[in-house]
Amino acid sequence: MPVTIRDVAAASGVSIGTVSRALNDYPDVSTVTRERVRAAAAELGYVPNQSAQFLSSKRLTSIALIISGFLEDKVFNDFDIMLTRGAFQFATEHDVPISLHVTNSREQAERSLDQLCFEHNVSGAIVFGLRTDDPYCESLSRSTTPCVTVDVPVPGERVGSVVLDDCAAASEMTDYLVSCGHRRIAVVHGSRTAVVSVERMEGIVRSLRSHGIELRDEDVIYTNFTHEEAFEKVGAYLDAHPEPRVTAFLCMSDLLALGTIQAIQRRGLSVPEDFSVTGYDGISLAGFVSPAITTVDQNVQTKGYEAARLLCDMISGRREACRVVLPHSLRKGGSVRKISR
Repeated sequence: MPVTIRDVAAASGVSIGTVSRALNDYPDVSTVTRERVRAAAAELGYVPNQSAQFLSSKRLTSIALIISGFLEDKVFNDFDIMLTRGAFQFATEHDVPISLHVTNSREQAERSLDQLCFEHNVSGAIVFGLRTDDPYCESLSRSTTPCVTVDVPVPGERVGSVVLDDCAAASEMTDYLVSCGHRRIAVVHGSRTAVVSVERMEGIVRSLRSHGIELRDEDVIYTNFTHEEAFEKVGAYLDAHPEPRVTAFLCMSDLLALGTIQAIQRRGLSVPEDFSVTGYDGISLAGFVSPAITTVDQNVQTKGYEAARLLCDMISGRREACRVVLPHSLRKGGSVRKISR
């Protein structure tokens, strides 16, 4: 296992930031500390990578993490927290100053990303939580500030993105449900204005058609990616169909799956005995409920980490703006049962 900057910090008894500054000859590090760090690095065989060396240089000031719509969430959003943790993890490991900002559609219309970055003296920004109708989706294409979006690719010479192949992932989850015998499936849809919802729906429909299954319009339950809406609308769906017309609910997020499970249980029914339920995201909460939710694990924290890496590489000139597609995996829990066809 390669030696990391954390190992050098532990061996020399200083912080990761001090190790970085010592190895890059910053004047605010004493000669004694610098020699101690270098001795520890030599003894451990630590070799700093080029990206870390650049990020520790004075040419990079700081980066911003901008969350759109964060204050509009009515419940704790583990997805945003995991993304944030990933970005801050990269920044901490590479001694990059990072600041956190929240925004919404109104503020985006009043102040561009370039303005925000200029006012806060940052070299670039990571943006997540964007909807297709947010002003940033148009203005970012003209931005002169390096920017990385998460989940929502935006065209522009200075705009990169970190995404998942949502179409393929949703198709894989649908294939799994069908393999378990489920041919009557309801979809708990996310936001109509979210790019990921469109792509996930495409994957679901593609899979169902490949199995000769038609998804009826009345079996698509639209929400705005909120736990409350899933609870209310799935509940209304169940009340309208006392004789079950589906055997499974395929949800576009883990929060929607949680709301769906609560709506089912509130009516004296159970998961997976009466209905199977699947989620999407792989947030930690999905594994803590009973039964654990079968979900698409999209390595959310890694998304934040890789977004920060891409942004810093763009600022340094090591990479042009590009689209980074991360892998996903199917995490099976107890919320899906096999049934006879």
